[in-house]
Amino acid sequence: MRKRAQQYLLKSIVFGLVISLMAACTSNNSPATGNATAEPKEQESSAPAVKEKYTLYHPHQTTPIDLNGPVTKEVLAKMGIEFEKIEIGNGSDIAQQVNLKLVGGNFPNAIILSPESPIWSRLIDEDRLLPLDDYFNQPDEYPNLAKIDKRIIDNWRATDGHIYFVPMGYEPKPEEPSAWQGNAQGLWIQSGLAEKAGLTVDSLGTIEGFEAYLTAVKQLKDSQGRDLIPLSLGGENFAGLEYVMSMFGVAAWNEGGDGTQVPDYRTEGFKRGFQWLNKMHLQGLLDPETAFHKRDLFLEKTNSLRFSAMISNGWDSPNATILANNNLPSSITYSELEKQGFPEGWFVPVKLPTVDNIKPAQYANFNPFGGLGTGVGKDTKNPDALMKGLDWLQTPEAFILMEYGQESMGAYKMEDGVVVVNQDVFQGPEFWGGEGMTNVTEKGFFWWKQLGSTLSTHIPTLEAPWIATNAMLYKAEQINQEQGTFGLLPATFRTKALVGGMVEKYTPVQTDIRLQYYAKLLLAKSEAEFEQVYNQFLNEMKVRGHDEETIAEFNEQYAAYMATPAGQVKIEVTRSMPRNVFSDKAEAVGR
Repeated sequence: MRKRAQQYLLKSIVFGLVISLMAACTSNNSPATGNATAEPKEQESSAPAVKEKYTLYHPHQTTPIDLNGPVTKEVLAKMGIEFEKIEIGNGSDIAQQVNLKLVGGNFPNAIILSPESPIWSRLIDEDRLLPLDDYFNQPDEYPNLAKIDKRIIDNWRATDGHIYFVPMGYEPKPEEPSAWQGNAQGLWIQSGLAEKAGLTVDSLGTIEGFEAYLTAVKQLKDSQGRDLIPLSLGGENFAGLEYVMSMFGVAAWNEGGDGTQVPDYRTEGFKRGFQWLNKMHLQGLLDPETAFHKRDLFLEKTNSLRFSAMISNGWDSPNATILANNNLPSSITYSELEKQGFPEGWFVPVKLPTVDNIKPAQYANFNPFGGLGTGVGKDTKNPDALMKGLDWLQTPEAFILMEYGQESMGAYKMEDGVVVVNQDVFQGPEFWGGEGMTNVTEKGFFWWKQLGSTLSTHIPTLEAPWIATNAMLYKAEQINQEQGTFGLLPATFRTKALVGGMVEKYTPVQTDIRLQYYAKLLLAKSEAEFEQVYNQFLNEMKVRGHDEETIAEFNEQYAAYMATPAGQVKIEVTRSMPRNVFSDKAEAVGR
């Protein structure tokens, strides 16, 4: 459970950084520095074996690291190096922290940052980083760095052609990722209501069938005799709008037919999507307040079990509340609950209804590229030894040590090549059950993965059956894969805005305009009013939002990005590594 939650948290952080089209420029957009790739130096075989000492700076980390922790000692022994000093952040602005570091003139030997951070550009511009290209191309010397899929390396190349950091948390085999990527978005319905309404789940497969379902359930009462609310749009700031637009074939950016990209609101599908939402509101089938509610109010209404259907991210499903209301333990597995029978009101994911044979747009994104990166200072003495250490961190042995500690600590054991976790210890007070991050940092496990590691997708691990609530989230992702709304993070999302450019300047303005007019479009009282509001919306985006300039600038950045190796990266999932979701006993996954 904790590991799955950690994976989702990592993905949330990664996607929050990657998906924003308006994010500041990263190393992919940094100016060319003219630096030559550093040639790894030959080790002097006659020299005595002495562990090198380095400094490490991790401004994202705010809990002090105990260098005497037992796992830390073993990790460093395996790496063959020592960190004489590890500096952490102070919880303030990362860019400000790094700026102080640069001004102070004591740049570290290694620095950990988000791979999407614009700080990489600054460090490259100031010639503070060592280009690492050759370390990924010497399988005899650095076998594990050389194993990293070249598309992952290409994704993080700066515009000068060099790679300046070792990625962390990437998929070791991009074509064979975990079957669980944290994508539970889409349409969720109360499983028993269709039958009560005289319909079947299959009948919801079209927009007409879905409307018939909403109309039918409007006449029904919940278990407390209250009127049901047919549809929720998923929370604050129109959280579920993206999935509605998918039904009408609209993504954030869309092919314009001439190689350029068109923003969602300038497509016919966007207008049709809002016309449909407005229609649902006028017919009393949609609760418009859920598009405006603050999160706490939205969750309160959701957990009151009033909705018959939700177009949402899936993570706000009220299934945990339903279990509690029926005196069922939150730890009950899907297999156990299926045998007992699902309680009344249980929410299940279903495919989005189709509209006029339109192919749904992708919204569930797969990101194999990693969540952090470790760069090496250009003035570092003997960078080869440091890179040897980072090379070892890419191994399964390193991941297991950093995730579970030493085998003698009792959190896991190896059986026939499979990691078997002792959850009583792993979730207990000596590990994750301790106070905050104290155990993690004092004993020195887990956090070292931020310096360098793969995901655990292909490490054989004995996994217990999933609890029922999480199994439904897994089902939602499988549905997304089946209906084609799941795929590699689009190149439009990986394109970065120009620092100080029009996109960066006018994104806040455009966001305000969107939210203002989304509400007006949803609540329009007639077709005529809707047309008037929509035209006003387009005009506001043009005049106040300067969208002609922002669209032109984005397309320039997009074209430039597509001309780089990163823009050419393509990954087709050929096999999803299964998880032990629906069985009634523990099974090995990862092979």
